[in-house]
Amino acid sequence: MISIIICSRHPDISASLRENIKETIGVEYEIIAVDNSNNDYSIFSCYNKGFRQSLFPCLCFLYEDVLSWTKEWGINVVR
Repeated sequence: MISIIICSRHPDISASLRENIKETIGVEYEIIAVDNSNNDYSIFSCYNKGFRQSLFPCLCFLYEDVLSWTKEWGINVVR
């Protein structure tokens, strides 16, 4: 129920970030990683591009170097 939008400086986000989200979020989610490795977008344009692709009503704009240590944080976000 959360669309996680990440502006990435690499063609894809790291496996450790994907695993961290999977292990901590606690709700249904999708990850939309927008490739900005060529600096084609400002961060705002990058996030807007991800927003247009999102399926869920809750949006989480996340930097690619942020890891969560809070279990089931997605439940609080949805509330």
